Amino acid sequence: MTGAHEPIAIVWHRTDLRVHDQAAVTAAAPSASGQVVGVVCVPDDPFGHVDLARGLSFPRASHRRVGHWLQAIDGLRQDWRAIGSALCVHRGAPEDVIGALAAELGATEVHTAPCPAHDELAQNRRVARSLKAHGARLVVHDETTMIASADLPFAIEELPEVFSNYRRLVERSCRTRDPVAAPSGLRVSDDVRASAEIRATATLASADLDAARAAAAQIDPRAGWIARGDRAAGLERLRQWIWQDDCLARYKETRDGLLGSDFSSRLSTWLALGTLSPREVAAEIRRYEGERVANDSTYWLWFELLWRDYFHLWVRRWQSRAFKASGMMGRTPCGAQDVETFHRWRTGTTGEPFVDACMHELAATGWLSNRGRQNTASWLAKTAGVDWRWGAWWFESQLLDHDVGPNWGNWQYVAGVGNDPRNRTFNMRAQADRYDADGAYRRVWG
Repeated sequence: MTGAHEPIAIVWHRTDLRVHDQAAVTAAAPSASGQVVGVVCVPDDPFGHVDLARGLSFPRASHRRVGHWLQAIDGLRQDWRAIGSALCVHRGAPEDVIGALAAELGATEVHTAPCPAHDELAQNRRVARSLKAHGARLVVHDETTMIASADLPFAIEELPEVFSNYRRLVERSCRTRDPVAAPSGLRVSDDVRASAEIRATATLASADLDAARAAAAQIDPRAGWIARGDRAAGLERLRQWIWQDDCLARYKETRDGLLGSDFSSRLSTWLALGTLSPREVAAEIRRYEGERVANDSTYWLWFELLWRDYFHLWVRRWQSRAFKASGMMGRTPCGAQDVETFHRWRTGTTGEPFVDACMHELAATGWLSNRGRQNTASWLAKTAGVDWRWGAWWFESQLLDHDVGPNWGNWQYVAGVGNDPRNRTFNMRAQADRYDADGAYRRVWG
């Protein structure tokens, strides 16, 4: 790949796999007179490794989850082509890949827009040092939430410790900005484009990634819903669930469902990868309310986007304390490091039918309902008394919609070391009787 005579900018993608309503792409285009390319770094070991205790280790990301991510990257490559440029896909650590690519292209700016949590900030520092050695700089854009952090009535360090207080402040004084269209008319030289395409195709054809794609393509016949990771699939789900089937109008009544495809929006799958932006979803809610109906259900989906915002801000506020056993509040942690009980939980062999059914569904599909997540987390952390962080790591490994703030924040919430002042424990039998009264879910996944 040869450098260009005109300035060229790079957009480094992580959990923002889109070119629409994407702050880094929007900012990079004018900074380089339209000469912009994207880049995704595929780790040497894309599955990672979690060692929790003697005899307890597993991949940080399952083959299915990595395959789902690769589907999103395939879609992102098409979107970069559609706006006149290309996506580079390189293998290796970002601090090695990004600096070398900037030097190769003669780029002086690299733009990125991740959720600035603990690991991402450390990664930013490493990449910034690498770029500085090549005479370039890293520009970080702070737009991963529905409501921009710049519009909040408080600093991140003053984030309320209870969600209801945050919600009242935000609902009273904040607005949701309109999504921004993808830039048009980007351009790069034919040599740059061709080289990026050849390199991306070769990188994505490696044997371990082929295995991940195969895992993502496996369909369990019991699954009520199948997800594909690319943006086109997310847009189709948005259209079908909101507009075609009017599911949004009754969402508050269906949201605690367990079986089927439409009791929830399932949009978290694309929000977590960043193939859809939360502002795009919010804009569809507003449009639906204006054209069809505004009710408690339409508000509730917006309310849940607000919860997502809160946990993105939460993980930024608490940084490493988001992952500590004592939680953000420094409370005495609940949970023993009990390998045998944890193994029974993650394999769905606890003997508690509702919990086991949920864990079977998670293992088979990479998906679990909100009700299932709350109950399985409560059983592990409260009923069984196992270290809550082990459960958070397992969900991170398995969930197709894993999102660092919501996952770790909700686990702290359930474990009683986070934002929930009530420190609750779920009664599994009562929950099963209420939400699976006829036992259908337990029969399907038991």
